[in-house]
Amino acid sequence: MPHSTVVYTCSNCDAQTPRWVGRCSQCGKFGTVGTEGQAVTPTTRAKSGAVAAETVNLGSFTNVNAVRFASGFGEVDRVLGGGVAQGSVMLLTGEPGVGKSTLLLALLAVCGQAALYASGEESAEQVAGRLQRLGLKGDKIAFTTVSDAAALAQAIRQQAPRLVVVDSLQTMSHTELESGAGSPAQARAVVAELIEAAKQTKAAIIIIGHVTKEGVAAGPKTIEHLVDVVLSLEGSPHQPLRFLRALKNRFGQTDEVGVFQMAEQGLLEVTNPSELFLAERHHGAGSCITAVLEGSRSLLIELQALVTHSRLAYPKRATTGFDPNRLQVLLAVLSERAGVKLNFSDVYINLAGGFKSKEPSLDLAVAAAVSSAALKKTLPQDLVVFGEVGLGGEVRPVVGAERRLQEAYRLGFKQALVPNLPATAKLPVGLELVPVRSVAEAIDWLRH
Repeated sequence: MPHSTVVYTCSNCDAQTPRWVGRCSQCGKFGTVGTEGQAVTPTTRAKSGAVAAETVNLGSFTNVNAVRFASGFGEVDRVLGGGVAQGSVMLLTGEPGVGKSTLLLALLAVCGQAALYASGEESAEQVAGRLQRLGLKGDKIAFTTVSDAAALAQAIRQQAPRLVVVDSLQTMSHTELESGAGSPAQARAVVAELIEAAKQTKAAIIIIGHVTKEGVAAGPKTIEHLVDVVLSLEGSPHQPLRFLRALKNRFGQTDEVGVFQMAEQGLLEVTNPSELFLAERHHGAGSCITAVLEGSRSLLIELQALVTHSRLAYPKRATTGFDPNRLQVLLAVLSERAGVKLNFSDVYINLAGGFKSKEPSLDLAVAAAVSSAALKKTLPQDLVVFGEVGLGGEVRPVVGAERRLQEAYRLGFKQALVPNLPATAKLPVGLELVPVRSVAEAIDWLRH
């Protein structure tokens, strides 16, 4: 009989080691290697006598589109690529209190499909009370508090629901393993069991996962590779807006974003985010309206800048929703290429509404907002600004300029400070373009 060995697994990178260590040798994280090892018995396989795997010709498939059904939320369907795919397994992550359980419970109630809600954190009375507070009916929702993955998979096979929600992955366990619930080995075994049940019954399963202090999905990285879709619900508990993004999607694109607003009735869809972002716009120096592209949707948001005299040896640069390293580069370009000196000034950047973006089109808007704040000059209220800025001070075109301009014109903007556009671009009639080739040219236009 082969001897069994004990291995210890890192919860961050899934690396294995024959002994416990305080720091993982692969990813360098401290305290991520489990203190309880897993016994592994090596197996031997005969090299001869193996049956050859069957193969198919991929050209023989004529209809390869996934069978989908509507979730009841247009914003969720947008992120998923057109609806919930049958037999798919999805992982939803987010900070505590952001609204993961609230969103999925409402989704089960409005999707109109036979649903199963498995919760290891709440009782049936608690979930039913939340449904009543949201003003929803749970007639088609079956509920269970089972925490055994095998028992839950068997219930899925017997009841054959169309949609299943598991709340949460860290409370589920597999009886064949001795480690505690939430450990890397347990998480892999639970997900594997649910994937098998989903493929057999064509049920769509959404698993809620916790996040680490760094804001990434807790558990081994292999979980994200096992599931079909990885969703992230972003937002601060102190702000009403929530953003649903797809970090991985085997059935569609990953560049769409769904926007929700937290209210007494739960998470409500925001069908026109631009109007919501601009509802409490600040009219003054340092405020600039820019257009960002999220998938097929163009959003107009307010970018705010504050420039004050610094009392520190090294001036402070702080951002909210924008890359701080990119801000350092843009300030250097403004100083060297446009003559806007900020060596003795603190600079603060904020994307209003809790929005976060790393799109290069924000460069010119940041330069305009910082220059407006430094020069104490208010930008025109009907002006929208976007464009990428290079190290040489040049302003480069961005993707989807026509869609951005169409959205700006729809919301009443009359001017656009943008890079040079091709002559074939279809522009809205009545929108005055101010094409610029360099950031220095843009700042000179703003001065005058």
